[in-house]
This record gives sequence, structure tokens and C-alpha cells, in this order.
Amino acid sequence: MRNSSKRTIRCKVTDRVVVALLITIISISVVNLIYMSRRVVQEQQQELKLATELCASEIDAWTLNMETIACGIADSIAALNTLDETEIKKLLNQSAWVHGDLFFVYVATEEGDMYMARGMEYPEDVDVRGRAWYKQVKGAGHTIVTNPYISATRPDIVLATAAVPVYFGTQMVAVVGVDADIATINEYVNSIDFKNGAYGFLVDTDGNIVAHKNEDFLPTSDASFNVADVMPDVNHIIEYPSSEMIMASDYTNTKMVYYTTRLKESRWIVGVAYPQKNMYKIIDRGIRISVGTAVICILIAIADITAAIKRILLPIEKINPAMDRLRQGDFSTGLDISTEEDELGTLQRNMSEMMKELSEMINKQKYVLGEMEKGNLVVENIEEFPGELNEIAESVNSIKETFNDIISDIQFSAINLQSFAMGINETSDLEEMRLVFEELSAEANILMEKTSKFITLPPGANTDNT
Repeated sequence: MRNSSKRTIRCKVTDRVVVALLITIISISVVNLIYMSRRVVQEQQQELKLATELCASEIDAWTLNMETIACGIADSIAALNTLDETEIKKLLNQSAWVHGDLFFVYVATEEGDMYMARGMEYPEDVDVRGRAWYKQVKGAGHTIVTNPYISATRPDIVLATAAVPVYFGTQMVAVVGVDADIATINEYVNSIDFKNGAYGFLVDTDGNIVAHKNEDFLPTSDASFNVADVMPDVNHIIEYPSSEMIMASDYTNTKMVYYTTRLKESRWIVGVAYPQKNMYKIIDRGIRISVGTAVICILIAIADITAAIKRILLPIEKINPAMDRLRQGDFSTGLDISTEEDELGTLQRNMSEMMKELSEMINKQKYVLGEMEKGNLVVENIEEFPGELNEIAESVNSIKETFNDIISDIQFSAINLQSFAMGINETSDLEEMRLVFEELSAEANILMEKTSKFITLPPGANTDNT
């Protein structure tokens, strides 16, 4: 009885192929996910760096524009070679009218005079030469951009100044200044097109926040806010801009990725905060797409492989019925396993040739044995069979020769017996009769010796094994 629980070759092959396929697809998917995740993070980091650099270039351009305005006024005064109040105010009013976004436009002289555009008056009790921006320009001898400070004219306003020295020959005679309100700077920074929830911020050379999305961090006439106090997690990249990216929570407790760089003109630090979830959102979407694609590929591959294995192994299922017919002695039915020129086709051809050769060998044996049964012991010998099967041919040929030899001896002995019988009838000499019987006995012994190797049944015994 066959074991019904025995697993078929199809199941075994399918299982192995499916397992190998799963391992391969899963391994490739994992490697691709790791590679993709790294590439996405690198691309997002590169995008963040690019956004920071673009933001820095735009703010630098804006700062440079302020410096250019101040330098233009300074060059015009140097060309006039005069500090006449009327001429200077004329220049200041022209620039202030063209650049309405500037809060103050003015010239401070070494004599302590202060000339301002738009009819603004400087406090008489304040020595302009003692102001920080004036001292910085005089000490540096070139254009500078100040950190935010409280305006002497408007104590409720925090300003940043681009200041340029004015020279008559080699002697500095005045300083031209253009002011921007911190609120204007913050508005400009926030107007930069940051995408996907990112935003920029500015930090001056003292580490104080100049511009930020959260207006609570902006400097006021009452206080300034140091980045180390309100954003301690990013303090490292403020001290070392362009060094690395860090991940930290912002004022809304949102996980952000920060990157900073230093402005060329003002030496301030510009930073960009990029939502960390945006990076992981892309990675998560990529993972879902990859996993979904892998699952679909696995299902399609399993279905295709199962069908292919079934189609490939189908001819093998025809082998067992063919073997059953062979076991039952039926060599007449041909094989129809496969028509393909592959291993199964070769197997079919070999089996067909084997069945044909076995049938021919059996027919040869049937013919020889049939002729022997009819008494024809001179039938030709069986030709040599291949391999160990040749022993069958040799045995049949040997039996035929043995029977032929025995029958020949029996016939010869019968002739002699007939001759001896006639001789006995013709003589009455006892001695001669004795000699005849001795010869008959010798003939009988020879026949007995030749037939002694045969095992026979007693007369009347049943030859059925049962």
C-alpha cells in the first residue's frame, strides 16, 4: 500500500524554489531598503544644505544691497569733497526715497554732527562718535554690518546697521549708515521660500537671535535672546557652522534637522530647520512601495514557478504507469512522456530503446525455447546480449547444447541397443551376450553421468509449487 502522506517531487521542488525565491527577494529588498534609506537621507541632507546655502546667499545679497547703498552715498560725498549739510541731506533723501525699506539713512561726521534723511533729528545729548557702529567702522577702516542694537533715535526699535567710512584723501571724515529694523529682517527671512515646513533663522556674532519664526525669540528694546539659552541643542553648530547636521526638537517640540552656515558679509550665522518627519515620510513611502512590490513579485513568481514546475514535472508522472506495464510484462505499449528536446525527452528515448531491446531479447529467447520445445535442437544460438544480460543468452545456448549432446547420446545408445538386441537374437553364446550387456551398461552409465546434474521429480509428482 502506498503512503498517501508521501510528498511528491513537485512539492519538494516547489518548496525549495519558493524558499530560495523568498530568501532572494527578501535579501534584495532589505539591501535595497537600506541603500534607499541612506540615499534618501543623503539627498535630504544635501537638500537641506542647499536650502541653507541658498538662504545664506539671499540674505548676503540683501545685506550687500544695504552696504552698496551706504557705499554709494559715501562715494558721492567723497566725490563732492564737502560735508555741507544741504548737499549731504540731499543725497540722503534721494537714497531714502528710492529705498523705502530702510529705516534710517544718515551721515555722522568726525566733528560730531549727525545728518539724517526724511527730516529725522538725532538726540542732541547723544554723541554719535560714541555709538558702537561708529567706533567699529573707525576701528576697522572699512564697511561693517553691526549686530542688532537699540536705536538712540527710537529706543523702542532694534536696528542693524551697514556702515561705511568716508575718506577725504587718506583721512576719515565721516561714516555713512543705513539701518534696517529687526522686524524687517525677520520678515525678509521668513519670506524666503522654504518648503515642506522648513524655516530659517539668523544669529549674530554674539550668539543672539536676529530672526526666527517664533517672534518670542526676536530681540526687543528690553531684552535679547541668546541661542544657547533658547535653543541649546543647536549651540554646537552655531559655534561651528557648516560642520554637521543635528537632530533636535524646536520650540513646538517638533523633531527637526538643523544645519547652519556663516554669512560672508555680516559674519552672522544663518540656519535652516527641516522637519525630520519629511525625511522619514519619504523613507516610509519608499519602504511601503518596496514591500508592496516585493509581495506582488513574490506572489507572481510563486504562481509562475508552481505552474512551470507542474508543467516540467508532468511527464515524470507518466513514468510510473509505464513502469507498471513493464512490471506486468507488457512491452508492447510505447512511452509518451515528453516531446521536448530536454532531459525528460532523453529519458523517454532511452526508456523506449530499453523496452525495445528487452522485447527483442525476450522474443529471441521465446523463439529459441519454442524451437527446443518442438524438438529443434539445431536452432541457431542466441546472439550476445549487452552486459550482464548476456549470461541469460549463454545459459540458454548452453542448455540447448547440453540437450543436443544428451539427445545425440541417447539416440546413439538407442542405435547400439538395437544392434545389440539383434546380436543377442542371433547368438546363443553366453560370453558374447555378457559382453553385449557390459557395453549396454557402459552406455547407460555414460548417459547417467551426463544427466546427473539435472534435478528431476519422481514420476507422477505434482510440479505445482502450491
